[in-house]
Amino acid sequence: MPLDPKAKIDFPLHWAVFVDDLNELKTLVLDKTTLEIDKIDPRGRSPLMLAVTLGRVECAKILLENGADANSHNKQMWSVSNESVSLGNPDLIRDVIQYRDYQKATRGSRAMKETLEKLKNAPDFFCEMSWDFSSWVPFLTQACPSDTYKIYKQGSSVRIDTTLVSFEGTNWVRGNQSFIFRINAEGFAEFVVLDHDAKSAAVQSLRDDEPFEDFKVSPDSIALRMSTPISTTYIDVDQIGFERTSRGFLSWFSGSETTETIDDYDCRVLAASNVQLVTKKRLEHLSQEDRARLAQEEANSSKALSNIMKMLQTEKSDERTNKNIAGELTAVEYLDPTFIFDSGSDIGRPREVTKKSNSFKATLWMADGFPLSLQEQIVPIIELMAVNSSHFARLHNFIRLQLPAGFPVKIEIPLFHVLSARIGFKNVNEPGKYVTPIGNSDEIMIDQECFNVPSTYFIVSTDDSTFSITWEDVNDPSNARFHPSNRYMPSDEMLLQMAIEQSLQESGNSSENAAISDEQLARALQMQFDSAAQPPSYQPPADTEYLRALRASQAEEEQRRRDEAAYEDELMKVLELSKLDK
Repeated sequence: MPLDPKAKIDFPLHWAVFVDDLNELKTLVLDKTTLEIDKIDPRGRSPLMLAVTLGRVECAKILLENGADANSHNKQMWSVSNESVSLGNPDLIRDVIQYRDYQKATRGSRAMKETLEKLKNAPDFFCEMSWDFSSWVPFLTQACPSDTYKIYKQGSSVRIDTTLVSFEGTNWVRGNQSFIFRINAEGFAEFVVLDHDAKSAAVQSLRDDEPFEDFKVSPDSIALRMSTPISTTYIDVDQIGFERTSRGFLSWFSGSETTETIDDYDCRVLAASNVQLVTKKRLEHLSQEDRARLAQEEANSSKALSNIMKMLQTEKSDERTNKNIAGELTAVEYLDPTFIFDSGSDIGRPREVTKKSNSFKATLWMADGFPLSLQEQIVPIIELMAVNSSHFARLHNFIRLQLPAGFPVKIEIPLFHVLSARIGFKNVNEPGKYVTPIGNSDEIMIDQECFNVPSTYFIVSTDDSTFSITWEDVNDPSNARFHPSNRYMPSDEMLLQMAIEQSLQESGNSSENAAISDEQLARALQMQFDSAAQPPSYQPPADTEYLRALRASQAEEEQRRRDEAAYEDELMKVLELSKLDK
Protein backbone atom coordinates (compact mmCIF):
# COMPACT_ATOMS: atom_id res chain seq x y z
CA MET A 1 0.00 0.00 0.00
CA PRO A 2 1.58 3.35 -1.01
CA LEU A 3 2.30 5.84 1.73
CA ASP A 4 0.23 9.03 1.96
CA PRO A 5 1.94 12.13 0.56
CA LYS A 6 3.56 14.36 3.18
CA ALA A 7 1.13 17.15 2.28
CA LYS A 8 -1.81 14.91 3.21
CA ILE A 9 -0.17 13.97 6.51
CA ASP A 10 0.61 17.61 7.36
CA PHE A 11 -2.72 19.03 6.19
CA PRO A 12 -5.30 16.23 6.33
CA LEU A 13 -8.37 18.52 6.52
CA HIS A 14 -7.17 20.70 3.64
CA TRP A 15 -6.50 17.58 1.58
CA ALA A 16 -9.99 16.19 2.19
CA VAL A 17 -11.55 19.55 1.31
CA PHE A 18 -9.48 20.00 -1.85
CA VAL A 19 -10.39 16.56 -3.20
CA ASP A 20 -13.98 16.96 -1.90
CA ASP A 21 -13.85 13.74 0.12
CA LEU A 22 -16.82 14.17 2.48
CA ASN A 23 -16.46 10.75 4.17
CA GLU A 24 -12.80 11.38 4.97
CA LEU A 25 -13.61 14.85 6.25
CA LYS A 26 -16.38 13.52 8.53
CA THR A 27 -13.98 10.94 9.94
CA LEU A 28 -11.22 13.49 10.53
CA VAL A 29 -13.37 16.03 12.42
CA LEU A 30 -14.35 13.35 14.96
CA ASP A 31 -10.82 13.45 16.38
CA LYS A 32 -11.06 16.34 18.86
CA THR A 33 -7.74 15.60 20.60
CA THR A 34 -5.05 16.27 18.01
CA LEU A 35 -7.00 17.80 15.14
CA GLU A 36 -6.16 21.43 14.30
CA ILE A 37 -9.42 22.45 12.72
CA ASP A 38 -8.22 26.02 11.99
CA LYS A 39 -4.68 25.17 10.88
CA ILE A 40 -3.38 27.50 8.15
CA ASP A 41 -2.03 25.98 4.95
CA PRO A 42 0.96 27.33 2.94
CA ARG A 43 -1.42 29.56 0.94
CA GLY A 44 -2.74 31.25 4.11
CA ARG A 45 -6.11 29.49 4.31
CA SER A 46 -7.82 27.50 7.03
CA PRO A 47 -9.73 24.35 5.97
CA LEU A 48 -12.99 26.32 6.18
CA MET A 49 -11.56 29.19 4.15
CA LEU A 50 -10.40 26.69 1.53
CA ALA A 51 -13.81 25.03 1.42
CA VAL A 52 -15.62 28.35 0.98
CA THR A 53 -13.14 29.60 -1.63
CA LEU A 54 -13.62 26.44 -3.66
CA GLY A 55 -17.39 26.51 -3.20
CA ARG A 56 -17.42 23.16 -1.37
CA VAL A 57 -20.72 23.86 0.42
CA GLU A 58 -21.04 20.44 2.14
CA CYS A 59 -17.41 20.51 3.28
CA ALA A 60 -17.93 23.99 4.70
CA LYS A 61 -21.04 22.84 6.56
CA ILE A 62 -19.22 19.87 8.13
CA LEU A 63 -16.41 22.13 9.32
CA LEU A 64 -18.81 24.77 10.66
CA GLU A 65 -20.80 22.15 12.57
CA ASN A 66 -17.58 20.99 14.22
CA GLY A 67 -16.39 24.37 15.44
CA ALA A 68 -14.29 25.80 12.61
CA ASP A 69 -13.72 29.54 13.04
CA ALA A 70 -16.21 31.32 10.77
CA ASN A 71 -14.53 34.67 11.46
CA SER A 72 -11.03 33.73 10.29
CA HIS A 73 -9.17 35.67 7.59
CA ASN A 74 -6.78 34.71 4.83
CA LYS A 75 -3.44 36.42 4.27
CA GLN A 76 -5.08 39.12 2.12
CA MET A 77 -7.33 40.00 5.12
CA TRP A 78 -10.51 38.69 3.50
CA SER A 79 -12.82 36.92 5.92
CA VAL A 80 -14.67 33.66 5.41
CA SER A 81 -17.89 35.65 5.04
CA ASN A 82 -16.24 37.84 2.36
CA GLU A 83 -15.32 34.76 0.37
CA SER A 84 -18.81 33.28 0.73
CA VAL A 85 -20.37 36.47 -0.63
CA SER A 86 -17.88 36.46 -3.50
CA LEU A 87 -19.27 33.13 -4.71
CA GLY A 88 -22.83 34.46 -4.65
CA ASN A 89 -24.31 31.27 -3.17
CA PRO A 90 -27.16 32.31 -0.80
CA ASP A 91 -27.13 28.98 1.10
CA LEU A 92 -23.39 29.20 1.75
CA ILE A 93 -23.66 32.85 2.81
CA ARG A 94 -26.52 31.99 5.20
CA ASP A 95 -24.58 29.17 6.88
CA VAL A 96 -21.33 31.13 7.21
CA ILE A 97 -22.96 34.29 8.57
CA GLN A 98 -25.15 32.40 11.06
CA TYR A 99 -22.19 30.47 12.45
CA ARG A 100 -20.01 33.60 12.42
CA ASP A 101 -22.53 35.63 14.43
CA TYR A 102 -23.19 32.75 16.81
CA GLN A 103 -19.48 32.23 17.41
CA LYS A 104 -18.79 35.93 17.86
CA ALA A 105 -21.57 36.22 20.43
CA THR A 106 -20.66 33.12 22.44
CA ARG A 107 -16.88 33.50 22.22
CA GLY A 108 -17.11 37.27 22.66
CA SER A 109 -19.18 36.90 25.82
CA ARG A 110 -16.67 34.46 27.26
CA ALA A 111 -13.75 36.68 26.29
CA MET A 112 -15.41 39.70 27.91
CA LYS A 113 -15.93 37.77 31.12
CA GLU A 114 -12.29 36.61 31.05
CA THR A 115 -11.13 40.19 30.50
CA LEU A 116 -13.15 41.43 33.49
CA GLU A 117 -11.85 38.60 35.67
CA LYS A 118 -8.30 39.42 34.61
CA LEU A 119 -8.85 43.06 35.53
CA LYS A 120 -9.81 41.99 39.06
CA ASN A 121 -6.15 41.31 39.81
CA ALA A 122 -4.93 44.70 38.57
CA PRO A 123 -4.81 47.78 40.84
CA ASP A 124 -7.95 49.91 40.86
CA PHE A 125 -7.60 53.24 39.09
CA PHE A 126 -9.22 56.30 37.58
CA CYS A 127 -8.00 58.19 34.53
CA GLU A 128 -9.19 60.38 31.70
CA MET A 129 -8.70 59.35 28.09
CA SER A 130 -9.00 62.12 25.53
CA TRP A 131 -9.73 61.69 21.83
CA ASP A 132 -8.97 64.57 19.46
CA PHE A 133 -9.56 64.17 15.75
CA SER A 134 -7.74 65.91 12.90
CA SER A 135 -7.62 65.69 9.12
CA TRP A 136 -5.66 66.88 6.13
CA VAL A 137 -9.00 67.81 4.53
CA PRO A 138 -9.79 71.52 4.99
CA PHE A 139 -12.57 72.20 7.49
CA LEU A 140 -13.03 68.54 8.37
CA THR A 141 -11.10 68.86 11.61
CA GLN A 142 -13.54 71.51 12.81
CA ALA A 143 -16.48 69.28 11.97
CA CYS A 144 -15.18 66.25 13.82
CA PRO A 145 -15.91 65.78 17.51
CA SER A 146 -13.54 65.39 20.39
CA ASP A 147 -14.31 63.69 23.65
CA THR A 148 -12.82 62.83 27.01
CA TYR A 149 -13.69 59.46 28.50
CA LYS A 150 -13.59 59.13 32.28
CA ILE A 151 -12.55 55.60 33.20
CA TYR A 152 -13.22 54.03 36.60
CA LYS A 153 -11.98 50.53 37.42
CA GLN A 154 -12.69 48.63 40.63
CA GLY A 155 -12.08 44.92 40.87
CA SER A 156 -13.79 43.33 37.85
CA SER A 157 -16.06 46.33 37.19
CA VAL A 158 -15.40 49.13 34.71
CA ARG A 159 -17.29 52.35 34.08
CA ILE A 160 -16.62 54.73 31.19
CA ASP A 161 -18.31 58.15 31.07
CA THR A 162 -18.69 59.92 27.72
CA THR A 163 -20.39 63.01 26.33
CA LEU A 164 -20.42 61.95 22.66
CA VAL A 165 -23.66 60.05 22.16
CA SER A 166 -24.30 59.49 18.45
CA PHE A 167 -24.55 60.97 14.98
CA GLU A 168 -27.99 61.98 13.73
CA GLY A 169 -28.61 63.55 10.34
CA THR A 170 -25.60 65.83 9.98
CA ASN A 171 -25.00 66.58 13.65
CA TRP A 172 -22.91 64.96 16.33
CA VAL A 173 -25.19 64.52 19.33
CA ARG A 174 -23.80 65.37 22.74
CA GLY A 175 -25.19 63.90 25.91
CA ASN A 176 -24.24 62.40 29.24
CA GLN A 177 -23.85 58.63 29.22
CA SER A 178 -21.96 55.93 31.06
CA PHE A 179 -20.98 52.47 29.85
CA ILE A 180 -20.60 49.89 32.62
CA PHE A 181 -19.01 46.45 32.24
CA ARG A 182 -19.39 44.07 35.18
CA ILE A 183 -20.07 40.43 36.10
CA ASN A 184 -23.62 39.81 37.23
CA ALA A 185 -24.98 37.45 39.89
CA GLU A 186 -25.38 34.64 37.31
CA GLY A 187 -21.69 34.81 36.46
CA PHE A 188 -22.11 36.34 33.00
CA ALA A 189 -20.54 39.56 31.73
CA GLU A 190 -23.03 42.40 31.78
CA PHE A 191 -23.13 45.62 29.76
CA VAL A 192 -25.06 48.60 31.10
CA VAL A 193 -25.73 51.91 29.36
CA LEU A 194 -26.81 54.75 31.65
CA ASP A 195 -28.42 57.78 30.00
CA HIS A 196 -28.14 60.44 32.69
CA ASP A 197 -30.27 62.93 30.78
CA ALA A 198 -33.16 60.52 30.23
CA LYS A 199 -32.61 58.85 33.63
CA SER A 200 -32.70 55.44 31.94
CA ALA A 201 -30.62 52.27 31.93
CA ALA A 202 -30.27 49.49 29.34
CA VAL A 203 -28.95 46.29 30.95
CA GLN A 204 -27.66 43.52 28.67
CA SER A 205 -26.50 40.14 29.93
CA LEU A 206 -23.82 38.81 27.59
CA ARG A 207 -24.53 35.09 27.76
CA ASP A 208 -22.52 32.35 26.10
CA ASP A 209 -25.45 29.93 25.95
CA GLU A 210 -27.71 31.67 23.44
CA PRO A 211 -29.43 29.17 21.11
CA PHE A 212 -28.00 28.86 17.61
CA GLU A 213 -31.44 29.43 16.08
CA ASP A 214 -31.46 33.01 17.41
CA PHE A 215 -28.81 33.94 14.86
CA LYS A 216 -30.72 33.12 11.70
CA VAL A 217 -29.88 35.39 8.77
CA SER A 218 -32.76 37.12 7.03
CA PRO A 219 -33.16 36.85 3.23
CA ASP A 220 -33.01 40.66 3.01
CA SER A 221 -29.64 40.67 4.78
CA ILE A 222 -28.28 38.08 2.33
CA ALA A 223 -29.64 40.06 -0.63
CA LEU A 224 -27.94 43.22 0.67
CA ARG A 225 -24.59 41.47 0.92
CA MET A 226 -24.93 40.09 -2.59
CA SER A 227 -25.74 43.49 -4.10
CA THR A 228 -23.06 45.65 -2.41
CA PRO A 229 -19.27 45.61 -2.71
CA ILE A 230 -17.25 43.38 -0.40
CA SER A 231 -15.04 45.65 1.67
CA THR A 232 -12.32 45.36 4.29
CA THR A 233 -10.36 48.11 6.04
CA TYR A 234 -7.31 47.51 8.21
CA ILE A 235 -4.02 49.00 9.36
CA ASP A 236 -1.15 47.19 7.66
CA VAL A 237 1.76 47.11 10.11
CA ASP A 238 3.84 44.33 8.56
CA GLN A 239 6.71 46.72 7.84
CA ILE A 240 6.24 49.05 10.79
CA GLY A 241 9.27 50.48 12.56
CA PHE A 242 9.69 52.80 15.55
CA GLU A 243 12.34 55.52 15.67
CA ARG A 244 13.09 58.55 17.80
CA THR A 245 12.09 61.80 16.17
CA SER A 246 14.60 64.63 15.86
CA ARG A 247 14.52 68.41 15.65
CA GLY A 248 15.39 69.04 12.00
CA PHE A 249 18.74 70.76 11.40
CA LEU A 250 19.50 71.12 15.12
CA SER A 251 19.55 67.35 15.50
CA TRP A 252 22.21 67.13 12.76
CA PHE A 253 24.37 69.57 14.67
CA SER A 254 23.78 68.47 18.26
CA GLY A 255 22.43 64.94 18.00
CA SER A 256 19.39 65.90 20.09
CA GLU A 257 16.19 63.93 19.88
CA THR A 258 12.70 65.14 20.46
CA THR A 259 11.31 64.97 23.98
CA GLU A 260 8.20 66.57 25.35
CA THR A 261 6.96 67.08 28.88
CA ILE A 262 3.36 66.00 29.32
CA ASP A 263 1.81 66.39 32.78
CA ASP A 264 5.29 66.42 34.36
CA TYR A 265 6.37 63.26 32.52
CA ASP A 266 9.33 63.48 30.16
CA CYS A 267 8.28 61.62 27.03
CA ARG A 268 10.34 60.24 24.19
CA VAL A 269 8.63 61.11 20.92
CA LEU A 270 8.69 58.11 18.58
CA ALA A 271 7.52 57.94 14.98
CA ALA A 272 6.04 54.70 13.70
CA SER A 273 6.89 54.59 10.02
CA ASN A 274 5.47 52.38 7.27
CA VAL A 275 1.96 52.46 8.68
CA GLN A 276 -0.48 51.79 5.85
CA LEU A 277 -4.23 52.25 6.15
CA VAL A 278 -5.74 49.98 3.51
CA THR A 279 -9.29 49.65 2.21
CA LYS A 280 -9.98 46.97 -0.37
CA LYS A 281 -13.16 46.29 -2.33
CA ARG A 282 -14.29 43.38 -4.43
CA LEU A 283 -16.92 43.53 -7.13
CA GLU A 284 -16.87 40.16 -8.91
CA HIS A 285 -20.17 39.05 -7.35
CA LEU A 286 -22.14 42.12 -8.49
CA SER A 287 -24.61 41.99 -11.36
CA GLN A 288 -24.52 44.55 -14.13
CA GLU A 289 -27.63 46.11 -12.61
CA ASP A 290 -25.91 46.47 -9.23
CA ARG A 291 -22.84 47.98 -10.87
CA ALA A 292 -24.97 50.51 -12.73
CA ARG A 293 -26.79 51.45 -9.54
CA LEU A 294 -23.54 51.92 -7.61
CA ALA A 295 -22.11 54.03 -10.41
CA GLN A 296 -25.22 56.22 -10.33
CA GLU A 297 -24.99 56.59 -6.54
CA GLU A 298 -21.36 57.62 -6.86
CA ALA A 299 -22.30 60.15 -9.54
CA ASN A 300 -24.98 61.56 -7.24
CA SER A 301 -22.64 61.99 -4.30
CA SER A 302 -21.44 65.46 -3.38
CA LYS A 303 -18.71 66.99 -5.54
CA ALA A 304 -16.62 67.71 -2.48
CA LEU A 305 -16.74 64.08 -1.40
CA SER A 306 -15.98 62.85 -4.91
CA ASN A 307 -12.99 65.19 -5.16
CA ILE A 308 -11.57 64.04 -1.86
CA MET A 309 -11.98 60.36 -2.59
CA LYS A 310 -10.30 60.79 -5.99
CA MET A 311 -7.30 62.36 -4.26
CA LEU A 312 -6.67 59.18 -2.29
CA GLN A 313 -4.29 56.67 -3.78
CA THR A 314 -6.53 54.14 -5.51
CA GLU A 315 -5.14 51.37 -7.62
CA LYS A 316 -5.93 47.99 -9.06
CA SER A 317 -4.71 45.49 -6.53
CA ASP A 318 -2.23 42.76 -7.38
CA GLU A 319 -4.83 40.41 -5.87
CA ARG A 320 -6.91 40.68 -9.04
CA THR A 321 -7.14 37.36 -10.82
CA ASN A 322 -8.56 36.32 -14.16
CA LYS A 323 -8.37 32.54 -13.99
CA ASN A 324 -9.57 29.86 -11.57
CA ILE A 325 -7.01 27.07 -11.69
CA ALA A 326 -8.57 24.82 -9.04
CA GLY A 327 -9.50 22.23 -11.69
CA GLU A 328 -5.94 22.16 -13.02
CA LEU A 329 -4.16 21.74 -9.67
CA THR A 330 -3.52 18.60 -7.66
CA ALA A 331 -3.78 18.69 -3.88
CA VAL A 332 0.00 18.17 -3.69
CA GLU A 333 0.64 21.19 -5.90
CA TYR A 334 -1.77 23.38 -3.94
CA LEU A 335 -0.19 22.45 -0.59
CA ASP A 336 3.37 22.79 -1.88
CA PRO A 337 4.67 26.28 -0.93
CA THR A 338 7.34 26.09 -3.64
CA PHE A 339 4.81 25.54 -6.43
CA ILE A 340 4.22 28.94 -8.06
CA PHE A 341 0.89 29.81 -9.63
CA ASP A 342 0.88 31.64 -12.95
CA SER A 343 0.43 35.38 -12.73
CA GLY A 344 -3.23 36.35 -12.41
CA SER A 345 -4.24 32.84 -11.42
CA ASP A 346 -5.55 31.39 -8.16
CA ILE A 347 -8.20 29.01 -6.90
CA GLY A 348 -11.77 30.22 -6.53
CA ARG A 349 -13.80 32.72 -8.47
CA PRO A 350 -11.61 35.29 -10.29
CA ARG A 351 -11.29 38.34 -8.04
CA GLU A 352 -11.97 41.91 -9.09
CA VAL A 353 -10.17 43.94 -6.43
CA THR A 354 -9.41 47.63 -6.01
CA LYS A 355 -7.25 48.96 -3.21
CA LYS A 356 -7.13 52.36 -1.59
CA SER A 357 -4.12 52.95 0.62
CA ASN A 358 -2.53 55.86 2.42
CA SER A 359 0.80 55.99 4.24
CA PHE A 360 0.82 57.49 7.71
CA LYS A 361 3.35 58.16 10.42
CA ALA A 362 1.80 57.21 13.71
CA THR A 363 3.40 58.96 16.69
CA LEU A 364 3.94 57.80 20.27
CA TRP A 365 4.84 59.84 23.33
CA MET A 366 6.40 57.24 25.67
CA ALA A 367 7.03 57.96 29.35
CA ASP A 368 8.82 55.93 32.00
CA GLY A 369 7.35 55.67 35.48
CA PHE A 370 3.78 56.40 34.45
CA PRO A 371 1.39 55.22 37.22
CA LEU A 372 -0.60 52.88 34.95
CA SER A 373 0.27 49.58 33.32
CA LEU A 374 -0.54 49.44 29.62
CA GLN A 375 -0.98 45.67 29.47
CA GLU A 376 -2.64 45.05 32.84
CA GLN A 377 -4.93 48.06 33.13
CA ILE A 378 -5.41 49.93 29.83
CA VAL A 379 -5.40 47.21 27.14
CA PRO A 380 -8.30 45.30 28.80
CA ILE A 381 -10.38 48.52 28.88
CA ILE A 382 -9.69 49.12 25.18
CA GLU A 383 -10.62 45.49 24.43
CA LEU A 384 -13.98 46.02 26.11
CA MET A 385 -14.72 49.21 24.16
CA ALA A 386 -13.46 47.78 20.86
CA VAL A 387 -16.45 45.44 20.65
CA ASN A 388 -18.80 48.16 19.39
CA SER A 389 -16.47 51.04 18.47
CA SER A 390 -14.43 51.09 15.27
CA HIS A 391 -12.21 53.83 16.74
CA PHE A 392 -11.30 51.71 19.76
CA ALA A 393 -10.93 48.67 17.50
CA ARG A 394 -8.27 50.46 15.42
CA LEU A 395 -6.51 51.59 18.60
CA HIS A 396 -6.65 48.05 19.94
CA ASN A 397 -5.06 46.65 16.79
CA PHE A 398 -2.27 49.20 17.04
CA ILE A 399 -1.37 48.83 20.70
CA ARG A 400 -1.22 45.05 20.37
CA LEU A 401 2.03 45.62 18.49
CA GLN A 402 5.36 45.21 20.25
CA LEU A 403 5.58 48.84 21.40
CA PRO A 404 8.81 50.37 22.72
CA ALA A 405 9.39 50.46 26.48
CA GLY A 406 7.35 52.90 28.53
CA PHE A 407 3.73 54.00 28.68
CA PRO A 408 2.13 55.75 25.67
CA VAL A 409 0.93 58.95 27.34
CA LYS A 410 -0.20 60.10 23.89
CA ILE A 411 -0.77 58.15 20.68
CA GLU A 412 -1.58 59.50 17.23
CA ILE A 413 -2.88 56.95 14.72
CA PRO A 414 -4.93 56.95 11.50
CA LEU A 415 -8.57 55.95 11.79
CA PHE A 416 -9.81 56.45 8.23
CA HIS A 417 -8.14 57.68 5.06
CA VAL A 418 -8.87 61.28 5.96
CA LEU A 419 -9.00 61.15 9.76
CA SER A 420 -6.41 60.68 12.48
CA ALA A 421 -6.94 60.56 16.21
CA ARG A 422 -4.69 61.71 19.03
CA ILE A 423 -5.39 59.78 22.22
CA GLY A 424 -4.03 60.97 25.56
CA PHE A 425 -4.09 59.71 29.15
CA LYS A 426 -4.18 62.18 32.04
CA ASN A 427 -5.43 62.95 35.55
CA VAL A 428 -4.58 59.47 36.80
CA ASN A 429 -6.17 58.77 40.20
CA GLU A 430 -7.21 62.39 40.65
CA PRO A 431 -9.59 62.69 43.63
CA GLY A 432 -13.17 63.49 42.73
CA LYS A 433 -16.62 61.99 42.53
CA TYR A 434 -16.33 58.26 43.21
CA VAL A 435 -12.52 58.57 43.70
CA THR A 436 -11.01 58.78 47.21
CA PRO A 437 -7.26 58.65 48.03
CA ILE A 438 -6.11 56.07 50.56
CA GLY A 439 -3.91 57.80 53.15
CA ASN A 440 -0.63 59.13 51.77
CA SER A 441 -0.18 56.33 49.26
CA ASP A 442 -0.74 56.43 45.54
CA GLU A 443 -3.66 54.05 45.89
CA ILE A 444 -7.26 55.15 45.56
CA MET A 445 -10.66 53.74 46.38
CA ILE A 446 -13.47 53.72 43.81
CA ASP A 447 -16.97 53.99 45.27
CA GLN A 448 -19.05 50.87 44.48
CA GLU A 449 -22.00 53.17 43.79
CA CYS A 450 -20.21 54.11 40.57
CA PHE A 451 -21.16 50.75 39.03
CA ASN A 452 -24.78 50.52 40.19
CA VAL A 453 -27.90 51.58 38.32
CA PRO A 454 -29.42 54.50 40.29
CA SER A 455 -32.74 53.58 41.88
CA THR A 456 -34.43 56.55 40.21
CA TYR A 457 -33.56 55.32 36.68
CA PHE A 458 -36.04 53.25 34.68
CA ILE A 459 -34.93 50.16 32.76
CA VAL A 460 -35.34 50.15 28.96
CA SER A 461 -35.13 47.22 26.58
CA THR A 462 -31.75 46.64 24.98
CA ASP A 463 -33.61 46.47 21.66
CA ASP A 464 -34.30 50.20 22.07
CA SER A 465 -30.70 51.06 22.97
CA THR A 466 -28.29 52.32 20.32
CA PHE A 467 -25.38 50.89 22.27
CA SER A 468 -26.35 47.27 22.87
CA ILE A 469 -23.50 44.92 22.02
CA THR A 470 -24.22 42.94 18.85
CA TRP A 471 -20.67 41.76 18.02
CA GLU A 472 -20.94 43.42 14.63
CA ASP A 473 -18.41 43.22 11.85
CA VAL A 474 -17.59 46.83 10.94
CA ASN A 475 -16.93 45.81 7.32
CA ASP A 476 -20.28 44.03 6.94
CA PRO A 477 -22.77 45.99 4.81
CA SER A 478 -25.68 44.59 6.78
CA ASN A 479 -24.48 46.70 9.71
CA ALA A 480 -23.94 49.87 7.68
CA ARG A 481 -25.85 53.04 8.26
CA PHE A 482 -27.87 54.57 5.46
CA HIS A 483 -27.83 58.02 3.97
CA PRO A 484 -30.56 59.80 2.02
CA SER A 485 -28.41 60.22 -1.08
CA ASN A 486 -26.95 56.71 -1.05
CA ARG A 487 -28.51 53.36 -0.27
CA TYR A 488 -25.23 52.14 1.15
CA MET A 489 -21.90 53.80 1.71
CA PRO A 490 -18.77 52.45 3.50
CA SER A 491 -18.42 53.90 6.97
CA ASP A 492 -15.34 56.08 6.42
CA GLU A 493 -16.71 57.69 3.25
CA MET A 494 -20.09 58.20 4.84
CA LEU A 495 -18.63 59.86 7.92
CA LEU A 496 -16.61 62.09 5.64
CA GLN A 497 -19.65 63.16 3.64
CA MET A 498 -21.64 63.83 6.80
CA ALA A 499 -18.81 65.87 8.26
CA ILE A 500 -18.54 67.96 5.09
CA GLU A 501 -22.28 68.51 5.07
CA GLN A 502 -22.19 69.50 8.72
CA SER A 503 -19.40 71.99 7.95
CA LEU A 504 -21.52 73.47 5.19
CA GLN A 505 -24.46 73.85 7.53
CA GLU A 506 -22.40 75.38 10.31
CA SER A 507 -20.93 77.93 7.90
CA GLY A 508 -24.40 79.44 7.55
CA ASN A 509 -25.18 78.24 4.05
CA SER A 510 -28.89 77.92 3.38
CA SER A 511 -30.28 74.87 1.63
CA GLU A 512 -30.79 76.75 -1.63
CA ASN A 513 -27.13 77.71 -2.05
CA ALA A 514 -25.59 74.65 -0.42
CA ALA A 515 -24.98 73.02 -3.81
CA ILE A 516 -23.03 76.06 -4.98
CA SER A 517 -20.94 76.06 -1.85
CA ASP A 518 -20.30 72.35 -2.29
CA GLU A 519 -18.96 72.98 -5.79
CA GLN A 520 -16.79 75.82 -4.53
CA LEU A 521 -15.48 73.63 -1.75
CA ALA A 522 -14.61 70.88 -4.23
CA ARG A 523 -12.66 73.37 -6.34
CA ALA A 524 -10.90 74.69 -3.26
CA LEU A 525 -9.93 71.16 -2.22
CA GLN A 526 -8.52 70.49 -5.66
CA MET A 527 -6.58 73.74 -5.51
CA GLN A 528 -5.01 72.71 -2.21
CA PHE A 529 -3.53 69.60 -3.83
CA ASP A 530 -2.55 71.35 -7.05
CA SER A 531 -1.23 74.54 -5.40
CA ALA A 532 2.38 73.75 -6.22
CA ALA A 533 1.54 73.89 -9.92
CA GLN A 534 -0.67 76.97 -9.76
CA PRO A 535 0.64 80.46 -10.51
CA PRO A 536 0.85 82.80 -7.47
CA SER A 537 -2.04 84.89 -8.76
CA TYR A 538 -4.45 81.95 -8.81
CA GLN A 539 -7.47 82.51 -6.57
CA PRO A 540 -10.51 80.33 -5.91
CA PRO A 541 -13.70 81.59 -7.56
CA ALA A 542 -15.95 82.94 -4.81
CA ASP A 543 -15.26 84.72 -1.55
CA THR A 544 -17.13 82.39 0.76
CA GLU A 545 -16.30 81.78 4.41
CA TYR A 546 -14.80 78.44 3.42
CA LEU A 547 -12.52 79.84 0.78
CA ARG A 548 -11.37 82.69 3.02
CA ALA A 549 -10.60 80.14 5.72
CA LEU A 550 -8.74 78.00 3.21
CA ARG A 551 -6.62 80.91 2.00
CA ALA A 552 -5.89 81.96 5.58
CA SER A 553 -4.91 78.41 6.50
CA GLN A 554 -2.62 78.12 3.48
CA ALA A 555 -1.03 81.51 4.16
CA GLU A 556 -0.42 80.60 7.80
CA GLU A 557 1.23 77.31 6.85
CA GLU A 558 3.39 78.97 4.17
CA GLN A 559 4.52 81.63 6.66
CA ARG A 560 5.41 78.97 9.21
CA ARG A 561 7.51 77.13 6.65
CA ARG A 562 9.24 80.35 5.58
CA ASP A 563 10.06 81.21 9.20
CA GLU A 564 11.42 77.73 9.80
CA ALA A 565 13.57 77.86 6.65
CA ALA A 566 14.85 81.33 7.54
CA TYR A 567 15.80 80.15 11.03
CA GLU A 568 17.81 77.22 9.72
CA ASP A 569 19.47 79.46 7.10
CA GLU A 570 20.57 81.84 9.84
CA LEU A 571 21.84 78.93 11.90
CA MET A 572 23.86 77.66 8.96
CA LYS A 573 25.44 81.09 8.54
CA VAL A 574 26.35 81.18 12.24
CA LEU A 575 28.01 77.79 11.96
CA GLU A 576 29.95 78.83 8.87
CA LEU A 577 31.16 81.99 10.64
CA SER A 578 32.21 79.96 13.66
CA LYS A 579 34.36 77.78 11.39
CA LEU A 580 36.02 80.89 9.91
CA ASP A 581 36.78 82.26 13.37
CA LYS A 582 38.72 79.11 14.14
